[in-house]
Amino acid sequence: MQCKGVIFSFWLMFLFLISTGCTEYSKIYKGTDTNTKFTKATELFQNKEYIKSIQLFEQLQETYNGNPDSLEIVDINIAYAYFNMKDFVTASMYFKDFTDKFAYNSRMIECAYMALYCDVLSVGNADLDQTTTPDVIEALQTFINHYPESNYVEKCNGHIDALRAIIHNKSYFQVKQYYLMKEYKAASAAAQIAILRYPDIPQKEELDYIAYYAYYLFAINSVESKRIDRLLQTNTLIQEYLHSNPSNAPHVENALLIRQKNITTITKLKETT
Repeated sequence: MQCKGVIFSFWLMFLFLISTGCTEYSKIYKGTDTNTKFTKATELFQNKEYIKSIQLFEQLQETYNGNPDSLEIVDINIAYAYFNMKDFVTASMYFKDFTDKFAYNSRMIECAYMALYCDVLSVGNADLDQTTTPDVIEALQTFINHYPESNYVEKCNGHIDALRAIIHNKSYFQVKQYYLMKEYKAASAAAQIAILRYPDIPQKEELDYIAYYAYYLFAINSVESKRIDRLLQTNTLIQEYLHSNPSNAPHVENALLIRQKNITTITKLKETT
């Protein structure tokens, strides 16, 4: 019984503290004392109560509208609050807004980088849509060009490498998906496009292979009237593979074998037409 009494007392105290805290926050939120609002907003931010912190800071934005020094602090705290909540899209917007409003502030470069970092974190994995990734890469490169002496250059280069890897993987997985679905013409075309767009792609040798081999599978299953032209195109792709890769590349032997097969098949088809 005594144990139950202690537990009950604990819960009463807990509820009292919560109620007191809510009442205090409500009074400050509804009040007009700017200094109290700022102190409480900062305290909430430090205690990771970001939503309440943002609510107070947003009130202060209106109050500090004619006071740039104070407004800078408020704006950057709001940006970091959203960042810490992992709302990277909103955080990026606030960091960018800071750089627009306070172009000569000592923390402008920091905020410009943080806006880009939020954009990087907003990019999905390789299996998601990557249409915005090239834009983020371009923005990172622009930052490097504008602030070559910045402490953030190394980080930006790292982000660029990581984003390029995501794009490379996206392109590679798309080719593989077409191939596994036996959409051989599409697989070959996608492989050729990936190589053209990203000549430094790590999977280039395999994509060179898929470009010719998938087209070969497409060609041999074509109607007879189109087979010769498509086998000739296959041999062109094989020649590109052999030219682009070393003699000890994994698929050289296969390429030579398929090329010879095609020559034999083309000769026979010409004899029967």
